[in-house]
Amino acid sequence: MSGGKRGQQEVEVGSVSVHKTDPAWLTNDAIASYAEQVGVKNGIYEPTGRANIDLLLRRLGGQLANAIDEESSHVRERGAFTIFVPQLTSARRDRFTIAHELGHYFLHYLHAKEQGEKSFSRGGRDRAETEANVFASALLMPAEAFKAAHRAYSGDTWKLAAHFDVSPRAAEVRAQVLELL
Repeated sequence: MSGGKRGQQEVEVGSVSVHKTDPAWLTNDAIASYAEQVGVKNGIYEPTGRANIDLLLRRLGGQLANAIDEESSHVRERGAFTIFVPQLTSARRDRFTIAHELGHYFLHYLHAKEQGEKSFSRGGRDRAETEANVFASALLMPAEAFKAAHRAYSGDTWKLAAHFDVSPRAAEVRAQVLELL
């Protein structure tokens, strides 16, 4: 293992170098708060609390492209990045993937004060991936709006999923994190 670009570890895997993203080392609560602030600052929340993730992507200068194999993102510079989504996944899965990759952009590029090009790909269950998932969940399901919807739907996971346009599993995990289950 050797040092790669700042914010990455380079790991030799056969003849291919894989860059492992360094975590932001923020608490999950701090990450969730940051994600919601991003959403509010960019005016992406509908009155129901649902996030317009496409609007956020456009406002940030991001683009979407079809992935050849797995979801990932590539930042060329601040305000210029591409998120790659698989062609055979549902719209709800794609929304979470986009929010997850935006988590990498905010936490592991902007917050880390990276410059120049950097790529992110889902590489297992390390801390950086967990951070991106926490960011995505909070961005797509802001806490107060989620709690209100949880009350309105009597905790029905399927209705919550439809309300926020996420998978039932994502809604269930968000309810657990917010200690509603």
